[in-house]
Amino acid sequence: MDTIAAEINAIVDEVRALRHDLHRHPELAYEEHETVARVKAFMGSLTGAEIQTGIGGTGMTVLFGKEIEGPCVALRADMDALAMEEESGVEWSSTVPGKMHACGHDGHTAMLAGAARILSRHVDSLQGPVKLIFQPAEEGGAGGLAMCEAGVLKDPAVSAIFGLHNNLPDPSMKIGSLAYTSGAAMAGTGTFDIEVLSSGGHAAFPHRCVDPVYVGACIVEQLHGIVSRMIDPIKSAVITVTRFEAGSAYNIIPSKAVLRGTFRALDRTILEMLQETITKRATEVARAHGAEVRIRCELGYPVLVNDAKAEDTFRRVLAELGQADRMVEVQPNMGGEDFAYFARQVPGFFYFLPACPVDQDSVHGCHHPSFDFNDDLLADGIRLHVETALQFARLWKT
Repeated sequence: MDTIAAEINAIVDEVRALRHDLHRHPELAYEEHETVARVKAFMGSLTGAEIQTGIGGTGMTVLFGKEIEGPCVALRADMDALAMEEESGVEWSSTVPGKMHACGHDGHTAMLAGAARILSRHVDSLQGPVKLIFQPAEEGGAGGLAMCEAGVLKDPAVSAIFGLHNNLPDPSMKIGSLAYTSGAAMAGTGTFDIEVLSSGGHAAFPHRCVDPVYVGACIVEQLHGIVSRMIDPIKSAVITVTRFEAGSAYNIIPSKAVLRGTFRALDRTILEMLQETITKRATEVARAHGAEVRIRCELGYPVLVNDAKAEDTFRRVLAELGQADRMVEVQPNMGGEDFAYFARQVPGFFYFLPACPVDQDSVHGCHHPSFDFNDDLLADGIRLHVETALQFARLWKT
């Protein structure tokens, strides 16, 4: 066993305990105060490290080798949980009603904290600064954007950033492989709320009023036709209506119906076209039926685009570990990921650690109430972070 592997093996039980502790005490977007405190306590006194908290709200950075001449690499982990009840039944289940780590951010955070412990022993081996970014509010709160706006990629200027996610892209993909997508890897996102407004009336006399339920149904049909009839079939785009709310009784035609949903694409131009077309189509359909609409249709996370040089650098890290054959290229993912904000500012590479044991057909996917992070990923994730940090400056310059 090599030195770094032995060092990781010596702390992996502590890392697992931290992960379970974080899982028991989930915190939502911009609430991650105790999460940061637990991570700081786990890391203890780190040799050669500068720690800053409160970045972009509740974010934290750990910076090694600030004064070292050479390109700076950033490694990022997200910390927030989801607003849902846990049903996993594991011993370390959430103790907070209505909150759980259903996307593995507890594992992401624990792996980066473990990497910090290892890196503190190897500061003298660094050829450039290393910045560890513990990010709040990935689950819809745009914590990546908040940290970018707070200057997290500056002082020292970050040359490239790397991030990982567990259990994607497919919960049946076996542990040990490493999945990635070149170029556009994850979708840019947007959301919409459409209120259909009318006079309402008695259900027995629909001809005397404008029925917002019927108008809303027509809008749903028309929205779902945008992708199939306006987007090049070779391109990827999604419009999904996820909520349709109206009415209070069997015999009343309501005066309002509310539609909510998401739209996504792997190209910003298409994303902006969807935003414009959703607004225009809903307005025109409502007008054709004599109804009015109020519409909020906004862009969310950008398209996550993996940089070619950053990808090549990571490949070379794996090659030096003798693990180049682990990389499996997969199709782009229509999920959103706010690592995209970092990768929009500097070259970035985002990859996936599948989590399904080899003796199982599949595991629960992210955002499932029975999901739990696979602790068998911990040592591997720490090693990938550490090796990327140690080798980056030399490889980036060549």
